[in-house]
This record gives sequence, C-alpha cells and structure tokens, in this order.
Amino acid sequence: MESVPIVDFSAYSLDRDEPDPDLFQKLIDDIYEAFTTIGFVYLKNYDGVLDEKVDKVYEVTQKFFLFDYETKMKCEQPKGSYGGFIRVGTQSASQTEDVMKRPHMDLREGFLFYPPVSQKAWPEGMPELRENVEDLLLTGKELLHRVLEVIARGLKYEDPLIFVKSHQKTGTAEGCSSIRLNHYPPTADIEVEEKQVRCGEHSDYGSITLLFQKDQGGLEILNRQGQWVSAPPIDGTIVVNIGDALQRWSADKLLSSKHRVVNPVSESDKRANRYSIIYFGSPDVETTLECVDGSNKYPPIKMLEYHDQKYIKMYNKS
Repeated sequence: MESVPIVDFSAYSLDRDEPDPDLFQKLIDDIYEAFTTIGFVYLKNYDGVLDEKVDKVYEVTQKFFLFDYETKMKCEQPKGSYGGFIRVGTQSASQTEDVMKRPHMDLREGFLFYPPVSQKAWPEGMPELRENVEDLLLTGKELLHRVLEVIARGLKYEDPLIFVKSHQKTGTAEGCSSIRLNHYPPTADIEVEEKQVRCGEHSDYGSITLLFQKDQGGLEILNRQGQWVSAPPIDGTIVVNIGDALQRWSADKLLSSKHRVVNPVSESDKRANRYSIIYFGSPDVETTLECVDGSNKYPPIKMLEYHDQKYIKMYNKS
C-alpha cells in the first residue's frame, strides 16, 4: 500500500447508540484491510464532540509550551517515571539497532500524562491543562473501544469485545493508556546534527494510537515494501495505528508499522512550530497478552511487564 487510506467511521460514530446495519460491514472490512497491510488509517466522521475537546487540549498545549524553560522544568518528568515535562534532547524514540544510524536525541519536547501523575508534574496557575487532558483521556476511551471492537470483528474473533474488555481501566492507575503532548520547535535557527530528526523511527507499544495533528506535517510510515509514506494532516480526520501489543495479541495478523517525524524542508516550515496530541490506547495493567488464535506464537506476558520493558528500551538511552 503506497498511501494511508481514509476510512469513514460514520457507521459507528460516537453519536450512534448502535452501528448502522447497512454500512457496518464495509467499515469492518476497510479497517481490517488497512491494519493488516500498512497498520495505519485516517478516520473521518467519528464524532464532533471529541474534536471540540481536542481543540481545547491544543489551546492549553500551546500555552504550556510557550512558558519559559525554568517554568517548564518545574514540571519535569523524573527519571524512571511516566508523567510530566520532557525537555528537548533527552529522549530518542528510534528503535534502530545501529545507534550510528540515529546517534542524536529527538528534536521535540513533550508532556506525558500517565495516570496517576504527581501534582508536582502540573504547572502552577494553569489548572486548565490538567482538566482538559484528563477529560480527553476519558472521552477518547469510547472511540478507543469502538475501534477495538471493529478490529476484533474484522479478525472474526468469537468474542468481538475481547479487546474492549481489557481496556476498561483507562484513566486510572490500573490502566496503561496515556496522552502525550508534543511540541516540535522551529529548526530554522538551531544547529541540527547530521541524522538528527524530530522523532526517530519506532513502533508504538500499546494497542492502538489516536494521533491528532494540525497544520504542520512530517509524519512518515514505513510500508511493507520498505518505502516511507507521508501522512500529512488532513482536516476532519485523525490518524489511528496499530501498536506492538495488538500485533502480538493477534499473532502478527495486525501490523504495527514503524513511523517517524522528519525535519521540515521549506524555509517557512522550518520557522513553524509543530504540535501533536497522541492518545496511546493500551490494555489494563493486569491484562495477559496471549495470542487469541491459540498459536502461542509469543509467550504470554502481563501488560505492565511488557509496557515497562518497551518503555525502558525506548527511552533510557541518555
């Protein structure tokens, strides 16, 4: 597949109590095709209310990253924890085995919300950041569940809610889902090292990821042919992709594709800020990841152990 497909989710949008009986099977087939070939999809017509909440998070995200360095550092994520501010140059998402292919840290800063987050991680005098991010984590849970159900139906599993049942604790300490706010500063006036990018090539380690991006592009996906496919922002859509946990759970029937964010090329883009909101949907901590088809292609493992292994490997490089 040479491009990321756009799939109409209106047959099971969040304003519906039940799926549209005439269009639901097409939605199931379209999602299955995308997630077993490229692992990514643009979703449209999912829900207007969710868009409104995302817009509020964008507003507070931009406000937070405009704070001076000292203010943001008061919210810094402690080493070994999963919540707070992450400064530029301290993390590399790259999963390449050859460190010389990606020897430098990523050109981005972030804020990670992984419940429960210490009160110290939130900026003083800005309660709206916490309010809106927590609200989005809970609101997005319903879309997360519906996409997971559609995926299970595409795989023709006996229980179409098999994945949904393992994502009930989102927003609590017993869940593994999280939200990351990303800011990619302009590159025009900084020294960019050779082979340094905004975000190195990697796959996500949860179930599915919901990506909200606006204005500035840069996201690229590695397809099965070994080609990097651009996935620019498209109005009225979100990007959804399969994570490692769901690929493992499905015994590799679903594809967790590597992706990256490359540096801007044009002078105008080099002077622009890029922001994104990432909703990492993951199974609850006590979930056992075990191949649904009974193949035992991968040994069973608890989600919390799996999550910690992936996180440490990805980020403890500095």
